[in-house]
Parts: sequence; C-alpha cells; structure tokens
Amino acid sequence: MSTVLHAAPEAEPPSTAVSVEASCEGQVDRTMAMAHLPAAAHVALIGHHTLPLLLALLRHGCGAVRCLRPGAPSPDCEAVDLAWIINLQGDGELDEALRAARGRIGTTGRVMVEGAGCSCQGGLSSICDHAAAAGLDVVAFDRKANRLMLAARRHLAMAA
Repeated sequence: MSTVLHAAPEAEPPSTAVSVEASCEGQVDRTMAMAHLPAAAHVALIGHHTLPLLLALLRHGCGAVRCLRPGAPSPDCEAVDLAWIINLQGDGELDEALRAARGRIGTTGRVMVEGAGCSCQGGLSSICDHAAAAGLDVVAFDRKANRLMLAARRHLAMAA
C-alpha cells in the first residue's frame, strides 16, 4: 500500500515592498503639505537609501528630484523648493547635509530634516543647534513624526 503525502503550501511572507511604498507615499504627502509646496516642486533628497522616497516623489508629480550624498561633490547646484534630509550617519554628515541644503534652497525654499533618520545626540534640539549654525531657522516641527521644517534665516533690518 502506498501513501502519498501532500506538503502544505508554504505561506509567503507579506511583501515589504508594498508597505515601504505606502509608507513613503504617506511621508511625501505629509511633507509636501507641511512645506506648502505644489505637486510639481523641485526636491533634493540628501542622505542614504533615498530610492524609495525618490520614486514616491516622482509618482507624486514632482517636477525634478535629485539625490545627493552628504560630503560628496554635486555636479549641479540647481535651486530647489525642498531639500529633504534623511538617513544620515552621524553629526558630521548632518552639518554637511545642512550646508548643502542651505546652498540649494535660496531665500524661499524649505529644508525638511527627518530626526528619526539622523543619528545625532540630543534629538531635535541638537538638530536645531546645527541648523542655526548653518543659517537656518525652525519654521515648523512635527514632534510625533520627529521632523523639523527649516528655512533660510531672515536678517531683520535695524530700525534707526
């Protein structure tokens, strides 16, 4: 008598690509709303592992998206509406990323810093100190999402 055993089909783990994609889409929507930018804004992503956000920004309709590494030379210095700093690896990279962002936003652009993606000591308050040194002021923050929105420091004229 022969018995045939049928193996139960192996269950596949859920795809992480779908959850990462949905997460990035949500991040892009919230960030663009927080910065008050149109869908066709020009964006520079500064940091490591930027591909998922780059794709989400392109799907969102951004007109131009650049990916830059902190400390690496950049062939262009095109102005952007938003410089988004993500996935940094230390305080040294934060300073370089903030300088690069400041150089690209001009007087009207914004800088978004993802605090969760920065491995600097002191959290958001430390990022504020680094931003001030780069000539940037905090214009909005999202404590729940651990992110800061920065803009170029405006110099006020002294009244005589």
